[in-house]
Amino acid sequence: MSIVEDFALRKLYIESRNMLEIDLLSANSFGRAQIKSDVDIDDLYTVIVPELMGLNILEQGVFDDILSDVIDDPRVRFGFSLACAKAAASFLGLPLYQYLGGIFNKVMPQIVLGGSLIDENFAELGRAGNLEYLRLDTLSSLSKMDRASCIKYVEEGSWHVAYGLSFKFVEIYKREDINEYLRIKEHMSEV
Repeated sequence: MSIVEDFALRKLYIESRNMLEIDLLSANSFGRAQIKSDVDIDDLYTVIVPELMGLNILEQGVFDDILSDVIDDPRVRFGFSLACAKAAASFLGLPLYQYLGGIFNKVMPQIVLGGSLIDENFAELGRAGNLEYLRLDTLSSLSKMDRASCIKYVEEGSWHVAYGLSFKFVEIYKREDINEYLRIKEHMSEV
């Protein structure tokens, strides 16, 4: 079944940052997302979770519309939306980037680190210039944004979102943020 059956929410502390981890569970799939947030988990369980229970994870637009109605914080909306997309991709047996449409995309996003464009070996390719940064929100809203924009790295799902939705840039903050990029690139060479 592709119906939301449960959520597990927890606070994590990663590199001195408060993180919210969202697990979305259906009978046959699972999606997890992590976002930076200080939100009260009890409020999420009492206000938001009941609104999302029983929804079909394969109906991302409906899921995201409800998120937009019940959650004010765009980062929290993004976390729940990403968890839903990951669960849907898992249900269908696809990598997230393919579920989001990346099967036809052949151009990996450019990597931005410290204001410079870099390649996968961290060689500097030049200055990134003035980038337009996307404000993370639901995946449905991101799919309507300017593809020349830059996504700030949040978690591994950021690469899947950028590649699947054909965004041009992803800004990373540390070297290990590139790992999922490398996995996707390797997978694409096998497809």
